[in-house]
Amino acid sequence: MTAEQSRKDPGTGTEPRPHTRLRNRMLLWTVGISGLILIGLLLWNYVSFRDRLTQSAQDRASFLAEGSADKIDAKLGPLQGAVDTLALTLEAQSLDLPPERVRLLQRRLLETFPGLYGTALGMLPQWRPPGWETPGAETLVPYSYREGDRILYADLGADDRRYLGQDWMNLPRYLGRAVWTEPYIEKTGVKMVTYAVPLTLSTPDGPVFVGVVTGDVELSWLDRQIAELPLGERGYGLLMSRNGTYITHPKPGLAFNESVFSIAEARGDEGLRKVGQAMTSGEPGRLPWVSWATGDKSWLSWDVLGTTGWTVGTLVSQSALHEQILQLTRLEAVVGGAGLLLLVLAVGLVARSITRPISALSEAAPQLSAGNLDTPLPTPRGNDEVAQLTRTFRRMRDDLKRYIADLEETTAERERVNGELRIAHDIQMDLVPKTFPAFPDRGDMDLHAIMVPAREVGGDFYDFMLLDEQHMVLAIADVSGKGVPAAMFMAVTRSLLRSEFKVDADPGRVLERVNETLAENNDSCMFVTLFCAVVNLSTGDTRYANAGHNPPILLRANGEPEWISRPYGTVAGPMPDMVYETGHLRLENGDALLLYTDGVNEAMDGDNREYGNDRLIARLRACGALGCKDCLRTLLDDLRRHAGEAPQSDDITLMMFRKKAPGAPHD
Repeated sequence: MTAEQSRKDPGTGTEPRPHTRLRNRMLLWTVGISGLILIGLLLWNYVSFRDRLTQSAQDRASFLAEGSADKIDAKLGPLQGAVDTLALTLEAQSLDLPPERVRLLQRRLLETFPGLYGTALGMLPQWRPPGWETPGAETLVPYSYREGDRILYADLGADDRRYLGQDWMNLPRYLGRAVWTEPYIEKTGVKMVTYAVPLTLSTPDGPVFVGVVTGDVELSWLDRQIAELPLGERGYGLLMSRNGTYITHPKPGLAFNESVFSIAEARGDEGLRKVGQAMTSGEPGRLPWVSWATGDKSWLSWDVLGTTGWTVGTLVSQSALHEQILQLTRLEAVVGGAGLLLLVLAVGLVARSITRPISALSEAAPQLSAGNLDTPLPTPRGNDEVAQLTRTFRRMRDDLKRYIADLEETTAERERVNGELRIAHDIQMDLVPKTFPAFPDRGDMDLHAIMVPAREVGGDFYDFMLLDEQHMVLAIADVSGKGVPAAMFMAVTRSLLRSEFKVDADPGRVLERVNETLAENNDSCMFVTLFCAVVNLSTGDTRYANAGHNPPILLRANGEPEWISRPYGTVAGPMPDMVYETGHLRLENGDALLLYTDGVNEAMDGDNREYGNDRLIARLRACGALGCKDCLRTLLDDLRRHAGEAPQSDDITLMMFRKKAPGAPHD
């Protein structure tokens, strides 16, 4: 068969008619474009569902933690108020009540508040009313409690006054306030917690503690409430006490036996310990977490009860959620594929009636696919498949135009931000002295400094200046955080230091005034660690003060490096009215001071191992009598060898000062 014959219609032996070729091309384009649209929609739906469900799961975890805390508070709050009311009633009567009256009050309290398991009145022996000593009224600690539908009575003090050593007796006594005890399990196996209110009587010498009123609350309902939280597949809730002890937990054997801290200790899990500290800090929170109980990537949210101070935690599994999203995406793919097959059949059946409009679309499609988004498209007529397809092309073209415009705008904005960061970096570097030797006409000192920010801008800085011909100020600081906020806080701190040293040369008083200024309107609670010293260049007498900064190292000319660890003050900025002590030392000729930030001794390698203080001291010892510049370069090179390919995690700042004899040659 010749090539010419192969091109002929097999049924007629003639050339395929134009509409047939157009129909075939239309079918091919329809299938191809529809397939691309289907894939795009699947990807878009996957990302969209993932983001929406992820946010929804996080919000649900936080909402359920907060709602559970409120629900538990709503149940414990009235019980707490009821015990408070009983305590006020007894204090109003000055505890001058017969035992029968106390038992009646207890019975009425338990009848009114079914949530209370029991209530007790424990008094110090010397404050018991006289009537309680008579025969037949030997009660020491009247206790009323529930057993089924009955209210029974017992004497907790009948066992040789052992109640005086119980937590529910001593905690309110020595804390001077009402307390919820740590949850416990009764001998009967009932989970319980006790709310204890101190009783006081007025005396000529003031209020005196005389006893305690308690309310016992049975906790089995907490297990049901936490277990019923709708946290999805492999999600769970938990409740822990103020000390981190699990009150409820889905893993058997943990409740009342283990705490988050004991689990962290047993597993050697520092991250779990920090999470436990955050959850028992008294503040609500939320963070991504890998559950140690299930091994799933999850979201952990928690809230704090206003009554007991316990923490409700909710955990939603990311892994289970992602599996659900994948299942939904597979279902959409199957449905979309089936729809694509139906579309092919439909296009084949109606192709003869739509060849002309499709021909126009097929001519425009290659230009659109080539990136010519201004290509004109035929005007859709009616509401048939061709018109809908035409409208789809128009939407696709318009969406692509908007996407490209948004991308160009985003790229321009990113370039602008990067340019501003580069300018901020240059400005920050201009704020610190960079010309060395700093005082080339003076031979009585050697001074050099290095600063390597971890980002474009950082929060470290160093500074030095001559107050007069004989006194040199040295300062180094590290602001909390990184980036632009830390750089701005650094600039303010540096300006304050310079202005304060011009009016007062005492480092301790300077730090006090700097702290007062920084603490004003410091709503973000940023802080800075500072070390500053004033060196008498003639005598070597040095006064210094430290606001929470790494202790400097004193390098004696003929001795071992020494840490300057005292005096040591609080970081500057968070709180006013701080006092900073001024320390004193003497630098002999050849002695040197090394000032540095924590980016040096805490520099990490690829295995998260710190550079460490021991290696820093060893490297300084090896430097011997090198000049300040050579010594700092040696330290920096060693830091980089230690870090290897690991990214720099914090700003690195080093400054070294060495006292020299007047007239000594420059290094």
